[in-house]
Amino acid sequence: MTFAPLPLSSKITVLRGLGPARAAALQEAGLDSLRDLLWSLPYRYVDRGSLRPLGGLELRGLEPAESGVVTVLGTLRDLRQSTTRVQRMALTEALLEDGTGSLRLIWFNQPYLARALKVGDRLLAFGNLSVGRHGLEMRGPQVEVMGRGEDIGWVRRFLPLYRKLGPLTGRIRQKLAQEALGRAHAGEEWLPLDLAKDLPDTMAAFRLLHDPPDDSDPALLEAGTSPAHQRLAAEELFAFSLGVALRRAGRLQRRGLVVPTSPELRERLRSFLPFHLTGAQRRSFKEIVDDLTSGRVMNRLLQGDVGSGKTLVALLSLAMVAETGGQGALLVPTEVLARQHAASFRRYLGDRADSMQVLLGGMKAAEKRAALARIASGEARYVVGTHALFQEAVAFHKLQLVVVDEQHRFGVKQREALKEKGGDPHWLVMSATPIPRSLALAVFGDLDQSVLDELPPGRQPITTRLHKPDVAERAWEQVRRELAEGRQAFVVSPSIDPSDEGKVQLRDIQAMEALLRSIFPEVGIEVVHGRLKADEMAARMGRFVAGEAKILLATTVIEVGVDVPNATVMVVDHAERFGLSQLHQLRGRVGRGAHRSHFLMISGSETERLQTLVETQDGFRIAQRDLELRGPGEFFGVRQAGLPQFQVADLVRDRRLLGRCREAADRALAHGLSEAQADWLKREQVRLRLAEVS
Repeated sequence: MTFAPLPLSSKITVLRGLGPARAAALQEAGLDSLRDLLWSLPYRYVDRGSLRPLGGLELRGLEPAESGVVTVLGTLRDLRQSTTRVQRMALTEALLEDGTGSLRLIWFNQPYLARALKVGDRLLAFGNLSVGRHGLEMRGPQVEVMGRGEDIGWVRRFLPLYRKLGPLTGRIRQKLAQEALGRAHAGEEWLPLDLAKDLPDTMAAFRLLHDPPDDSDPALLEAGTSPAHQRLAAEELFAFSLGVALRRAGRLQRRGLVVPTSPELRERLRSFLPFHLTGAQRRSFKEIVDDLTSGRVMNRLLQGDVGSGKTLVALLSLAMVAETGGQGALLVPTEVLARQHAASFRRYLGDRADSMQVLLGGMKAAEKRAALARIASGEARYVVGTHALFQEAVAFHKLQLVVVDEQHRFGVKQREALKEKGGDPHWLVMSATPIPRSLALAVFGDLDQSVLDELPPGRQPITTRLHKPDVAERAWEQVRRELAEGRQAFVVSPSIDPSDEGKVQLRDIQAMEALLRSIFPEVGIEVVHGRLKADEMAARMGRFVAGEAKILLATTVIEVGVDVPNATVMVVDHAERFGLSQLHQLRGRVGRGAHRSHFLMISGSETERLQTLVETQDGFRIAQRDLELRGPGEFFGVRQAGLPQFQVADLVRDRRLLGRCREAADRALAHGLSEAQADWLKREQVRLRLAEVS
């Protein structure tokens, strides 16, 4: 029976043999159309080798593991079951013949095969060859019983494997995919020609991946880098890039509040500066000022390496609106960081500091009511807060600018909730973690970007060393020398509670505290971690900042925002437990004063990875290496709420392709979408959630 070709958007229920239960299982997994079904690729491929005549098989002196997988087809002439003498295991043996020769098949502990198979069956078998007592044999092969008149033309070298979905076995999914391949068509080409060049079209790519021909490159199939994979990756990345470009174009059409500027304002801003801005700070601040005075809504990412001066640029941006009658809010992920920013702002603002308000979740009721009243009345021009700013009770008088520090720690819906409190305020997001361009395009794709790529003068290089546990005393000797010079030290522990993972016993923060008190019995030590109440955390941190304590033992709560210029050494225990970018952030807590500083890692494993920190202090190089090692999902240390989830594309492997897709999307919008692209966009916008990109 011949069927008319169906568009990929057709419902999966058009396929034969797909009853309600199976259709429901597919739909529950998000597979609602033929396109969804074909985009759900095999999770791996079994290389069965080429179909070989039994008479031509030989091991050629190789070990069984080296022989390679071969596929054979023959008739079952003998089938018997027994039990091994020593281990009393079920032993099933069969003899396969094809007219050119024979091969013995052997299975251990699979007694059901003696019932499932019968003499005379036409059997397809694949596995490794070995030499046994009776000559060449195949142990534990996978087999399929072929129909008597079944054509063996479909028997291919590569067997695609699919995950089970409810009542749908991998074999059923394979058959559904094959039927979809035979009935679907993709329509007119919609991918730009410069991206589609030298790649198969959509349906050809699906066929190459669901039914790989014998001459496919197994390494490319497994790595996901075949031309067919690249075609689908290009489709995903172009679709995403087009969505980003559309969102950015829509933003640029929105009218934004014009923030006034004047010579008097510029003079007032200069009075806040404790020193001259770097060239990168001046350039970035000018880009922000141009946005604020343009009449369009600003959406800008400000990123820079540790110590590059993002906080000062953020303050100047907030002052642009706060000193001209508006309100600016700084949103940070932790109370520790909020207090640190507030303390920095007070120093810069001087007698204008009374116009600042801090809002934290841990505030007492009366204190919080007073803070909410100051924000609602407009008395508070500078607002610094945590997630507490999202609360319904928070009402702004005239919110014109939102600055978000550590942007990746907040979800899209949370950010939108804060936007609604100010109508359509300007938006500046900051990242203390330098972000490789490919990930920045994906996570912050519709934002303009400013980069602080130089450090303020006077920042000392940080000596970085890696010590194995058996020579950890060298790290403590360095701490001892720094304390003797009147300096202070950080010690970072990866865990609050004891833990034993595999063969490595993880030293927790309590054990480290005991060790430090034994090494430095006369030294004041404070301990901070995420389980402390906010006021206790602040009190302990305060004693360290004031110099009353000489050692601060902490978990990663000090990763960002802690500024103690007198702290000149940091020791990180079990450094292998941290990502490279996280370690680089921790390193940024020292080297903030006039004295040479030291960053010392203790680790008995992953020394090659950690050596990256020893070799470079370039945060962007470190971030790229961290991204390559950990992948985008874990790069930030937390799951990024706005990070796109691709089925084929990989943001690390395909970063150059993403750049090409971004350029192609911009060109497509500038010159107008083709009819095929417009039709595709109309059809696919909901499925691809183009409006929900970060």
